[in-house]
Amino acid sequence: MPLQPQADSVAKIVPLVFGRSCNLTLTSQMMTHIRKEEKLDDTILDCGGGVSVRKHHLSDAVSCSRHANNRNVWLNLRDRFPHPYTEDSALSWIKHCQSADSHAFSGAWSDEGGATGPRVPTQYAIVINGEAVGAIGLDFGSDVYFRTAELGYWLSEDHWGKGVMGRVVRAFTTWSWQTFDILVRLNAEVVATNIASTTLLERAGFEYEGRRRNAVCKVGVMQDVLIFGALRP
Repeated sequence: MPLQPQADSVAKIVPLVFGRSCNLTLTSQMMTHIRKEEKLDDTILDCGGGVSVRKHHLSDAVSCSRHANNRNVWLNLRDRFPHPYTEDSALSWIKHCQSADSHAFSGAWSDEGGATGPRVPTQYAIVINGEAVGAIGLDFGSDVYFRTAELGYWLSEDHWGKGVMGRVVRAFTTWSWQTFDILVRLNAEVVATNIASTTLLERAGFEYEGRRRNAVCKVGVMQDVLIFGALRP
């Protein structure tokens, strides 16, 4: 389930041809090697003002764990998002996102031939002034829902209320349509108390489609879920 802020802005799209636990630690030598390997520009969106969206890097684990280990962030997300959120949590998720098994075929799509482009990641880091402070991505449907995907995201509480997430969601939605021709619909679910997220989704072109009463239980409290959808323009 999504999380926080609002806003509008035009983002530059750069062409590009929810964790598990594990016992992983990064030594300083490993971090130095990783940073050297990650000098390639993996950015898919430049949202302006120091905000960008790029592929996850293993070196993001430290900053992601610091920003994600926040109860206020976790309360707006599904329980598969760990809490407490450790560096091992971040590393496990990042490695999953980097695995080809989690990627989706891009490019033009047809009933006969399927998608014609390469597999690309569906989950990305939100970066502000060089620091990973959140994430956004798509969870592709299966079976009869294979032409839809659910949008999910989270952002560090340090950056709530600044219009960051609204800009990112709008830009990422456009990028998704351009990258995955197979998609005809994007879904998003928000707990009814998360007013900021409902606002930003509507500004990003999603339409409110209904309310599922007492649909989720978070920390023992039953909550309504608001359903949003966006169709390919």
